[in-house]
Parts: sequence; C-alpha cells; structure tokens
Amino acid sequence: MFKTETHMHTREVSACSHKGAIDMIKLYKEAGYSTVFVSDHFQSNFLDVLGDIPWNEKMAIFLSGYYKAKHEGEKLGVNVLPAAEICFTDSNNHYLAYGITKEFLDAYPNLHKMSAGEFLPIARAAGIFIVHAHPYRDGSRSATPELVDAIEIYNSNPRHEDYSEFSKVLAEKYDLPVTAGSDAHRDEDVACSGIETEEEIKTASDFIRLVKERKINIVRGTVNDILSQ
Repeated sequence: MFKTETHMHTREVSACSHKGAIDMIKLYKEAGYSTVFVSDHFQSNFLDVLGDIPWNEKMAIFLSGYYKAKHEGEKLGVNVLPAAEICFTDSNNHYLAYGITKEFLDAYPNLHKMSAGEFLPIARAAGIFIVHAHPYRDGSRSATPELVDAIEIYNSNPRHEDYSEFSKVLAEKYDLPVTAGSDAHRDEDVACSGIETEEEIKTASDFIRLVKERKINIVRGTVNDILSQ
C-alpha cells in the first residue's frame, strides 16, 4: 500500500506554515509516504502583496514551495505534485484544486478574485478536480457540495475543531467521493492523515482517478513522533 499526503503547506508561500519545503519532504520520506501534494494557500493576502509585477511572475512565486519540494522529492524518491488551497470572493470556504499547472495558472490572471461559481466550470474544462477542504470549520462556513467533486472528510490539523463526522454525512448525502489530509503546517502535523492506495500515485491524474473510483483508504493517525525517534 502507498500513502499520499493530499494537503500540505510550505513556509515559502503559506504565511501560516512553520516548515520549509525541503524539510517537509524529508519528514514525509521518513514517515513512509510515497507522494505529497503541495497545496499552498492561493489567496489575496499573499498574491496582492507581491505588488505590480506580471501575473506569470506571481504564479512562479506561488509555485516556489512546490518547486523546492519537487527537487527534494526527486533526490529522495518521493513523488511531489502541485495543488492549491483556494479562497474565493464569495465565501470563506477553502477549496483544494488538484491537476493545476503553471500554464493553467498563467492563463487566468486574478484567479483569486473569482467566485467559486465562476471558477468551477473553468476548472472542470481543464480537468482540475475540486475538493471541499475541511467543511464547517470555524463555524461560519457553509458546505457547498454542489460546487465540488469530492469532500475532505478528515483533516487532522490539531489547532482546529474536528468536523469529520459532519463532513462524512455530507459526502454520503450527496454521494460524493472523499479524501483526507494532514493540513500540515508544523512538525507535529506531518503524516497525521492522508490516503492509502494499492497503486502508487505518481500524477494528479492518478489521484483524481482513484478518488473518483473510490479506491482509497483514509489514513487517520495521531501526532507523529518522527523527531523523537
């Protein structure tokens, strides 16, 4: 069985993350994960402060954590793939986008200023898979199953309340596929959740297909003790 982290942030891009991309990949290698998605935050409080530079340069900066992680993954034998955790203009919800590329991001300046409803048809036309990240978190957020392809039913970030049971019910009600992720920002978050598959996930297409076919198992761990071993 192969373990995949679907939700991880790097310090290079996500201001809330305490770990650099290279260190993150080393920790996931030690934890026995074969694949890691770098899903840094794609939102105004990062992109707008980059100033008046061309959009394609902003996208290169946004992907800088991924590029560093990918380089380290190539050395260590870990598949590192790009994703994004996007916030849109019409709600406080977070959506994980899998299958993104630099070319796709370059083609849509000010993507972060779209509404979720505007983005969805563009994403689906490009083969991008949208997962509702941690539904119900922070109380005020409303679930939007009609806008997504899957639901993140388990998110093991220890600094937020766990709404897994509500999220699971939501996925069952709308017959949506499910995922899970560590939402890792710090040492203690690494490898606490994710998915497990019989087939190694080497591309975003592999991930999307296996989730759609419901050929994944949810990994629900506890805070790992890698650093103390």
